[in-house]
Amino acid sequence: MGARTKLTAAVSKKESLRTTVPRSIVQQLNLTSGDSLDWQLEVRNGELVVAVRPIKGLPSKRETIQNG
Repeated sequence: MGARTKLTAAVSKKESLRTTVPRSIVQQLNLTSGDSLDWQLEVRNGELVVAVRPIKGLPSKRETIQNG
């Protein structure tokens, strides 16, 4: 089995959740604070597969709005 993380509420009274990215994934993808992740969901052989692609150095939507 892979790494396990626990979900917590991102903001109270919202449906969004957050989790910690395990150290092994941070190292494998060479992630740093401020990086973004692109999440793709696919069904392969009847199983839901989540593909995560790092996007280095792009501003978050909130940063774009604040600076725009």
